[in-house]
Amino acid sequence: MPSTSDPYTTLGVADDASAKEIKKAYRALAQQYHPDRNAGDPAAEERFKEIQAAYDLVGDETKRRAYDRARRDPYGGQYEGTPFGGFPGPGGPGRYYRAPDGTYVRVDATGAGPGGDQDAFTFGGGGGLGDIFDQFFGGAGGGGDTAFRGGRDVETTVRLTFEEALAGGKREFRTPGGETVRITIPKGVRDGFKIKLTGKGETAPGPRGPAGDLFITFRVTPDARFSRDGDDLITTETITAVEAMLGTTREVRTATGKTVRLKVKPGTQPGRRLRVKGQGVETDAGQGDLFVLIEVSVPTLSDGAAEGLRAWAEAEGLA
Repeated sequence: MPSTSDPYTTLGVADDASAKEIKKAYRALAQQYHPDRNAGDPAAEERFKEIQAAYDLVGDETKRRAYDRARRDPYGGQYEGTPFGGFPGPGGPGRYYRAPDGTYVRVDATGAGPGGDQDAFTFGGGGGLGDIFDQFFGGAGGGGDTAFRGGRDVETTVRLTFEEALAGGKREFRTPGGETVRITIPKGVRDGFKIKLTGKGETAPGPRGPAGDLFITFRVTPDARFSRDGDDLITTETITAVEAMLGTTREVRTATGKTVRLKVKPGTQPGRRLRVKGQGVETDAGQGDLFVLIEVSVPTLSDGAAEGLRAWAEAEGLA
C-alpha cells in the first residue's frame, strides 16, 4: 500500500495551489513514474501509486476541502483518542483519523456501522487508514481508482514504397484499435521516422483519464537503383574502360523520373562519384543531391586488339 504522506508534498505543490497547478504536477509525475515506462522497477510503481493516491484526494474539490479542514482542525477542538486512532467529530458521528505522518482526515458517517454506533464504515483487512481511504476517498490510501488514469500508448508501423516516401502526402490509416484516421506522411520521410498522434492510443480506463497516444513508425522499402545517405541519393553507372579513358556522356534517370545528362571526363577512375546537384531527396527543409558512382567494365579483347593495345601501352610507357 502506498504511503499516506501529505498529498501536497507528494505532488510537489503548495497547499494553496490551484486545481490547474495540481493537475499539471500530477500529469508530469504520473508520466515520469508510469509502470509502462518503468517496467520491472518496484520503486517507480510504488511512487506512481503514491502520486495517484495524492491526486485522488486533492484533485477532487470536495475531498480536498474535507482534507484541508482536517489539517487545520484535526481534533474538532474537544475530544480524546478513541479506537483505531480516531477522534469523534464535534456533535456527530464523524471521526478524525491520523495518518503515519501526523496529519488527520475527517470521516463523516451516515449510518449504522460496526459495534452498533453510527459510523457508516466497516474495516476490511487490518482496519487501517488505507481501508478507510478506500471506502470514503475512492481508494486514495490504496492503489487508487482509475478515474484519472490515462490509456496506454500504442505503437504501430506503416510501410511505404520508396516512391511513396519521396512524395509524402495524405493517407488514410486504420489504427490498431480499428479507428480510421488520416495522416500526413512527411515529404521525403526516412526509414524509421516516427510520428505521434495525440489521443489516438488506448482508451483511458477511467471516465476522466486521457487516452493514450499512437506512435507510428514508417518503414520504407529499399529501392533497387538508389540508396540514401541523409537527403542525398546514390546510384551506379557503368562505363567501359575506353570510355573511362576517353570520356563520355551518359543520360541518367533521377528518382523522380527526370532524365539528366552526365558528363564523364577523360581519365575518370573507377569508384569516382559525380554529383548532380539538387536531384536528391526533397523535404520541407530543402533538397539533397544525386551522386553517381562510376564503375568501369573491362572488355575481353581479341588477339589482334590485344596486340595493338600492348603496342600502344609500350609506346606510352604504360607496359
